[in-house]
Amino acid sequence: MQNDPLVSAGSLSRAPLTIRFADWAQATACARRLAGLSSGPVHVDGDLWQVDIDGEKTQAVIARVLGAAREALDGDAAAFALVSLDGREYRLDGE
Repeated sequence: MQNDPLVSAGSLSRAPLTIRFADWAQATACARRLAGLSSGPVHVDGDLWQVDIDGEKTQAVIARVLGAAREALDGDAAAFALVSLDGREYRLDGE
């Protein structure tokens, strides 16, 4: 990532970081795990429940966000989360 234009001194770009879930309880569980990072309450975005993340997107923050999303999905093979980072969307599936 050393030559990645999105990385500067260990921080990714300031583009919004959001996580969206089909299930409100999973979104709420994720937001609780991210206390101090989420920018407010879980809110609806179309048909999905969204958690917004504040601050710089360091590798440590991104790892924490992905871990919280995975934990929220744990045990529900049909569940998924959509993580938006730097203008791209990634899908995490429950196990």
